[in-house]
Amino acid sequence: MYVRMTFFKVRQGEMDKLRNLYVNEVIPAHSSHKGIRFVHLFENMENPDEGISLTAWDTRGDLEKYEKSGDYQKIRGRFKEMFAGEPTLRSYEVTASSEPMILRIF
Repeated sequence: MYVRMTFFKVRQGEMDKLRNLYVNEVIPAHSSHKGIRFVHLFENMENPDEGISLTAWDTRGDLEKYEKSGDYQKIRGRFKEMFAGEPTLRSYEVTASSEPMILRIF
């Protein structure tokens, strides 16, 4: 399994608006992509203006196909006015887990 994580900060007081847009647009937008496992939004408990968007993919190929689709850039653009600075995107391979079924099954 592979995950993409976008680390971001929003302008003060924008997290509720971001969360609403995430639920109504980001999550549904991923449903049509092959290999998507889940889409999660994490909000920092100590700093309410920081968060992480996480998507999980069955294979590296699925993740790369999504990256090439241009959808990430379109989605990210919807949040541009809410961000305080540039988000940071990182991709990872899951190499250990409490759920061994998810590891390298494809």
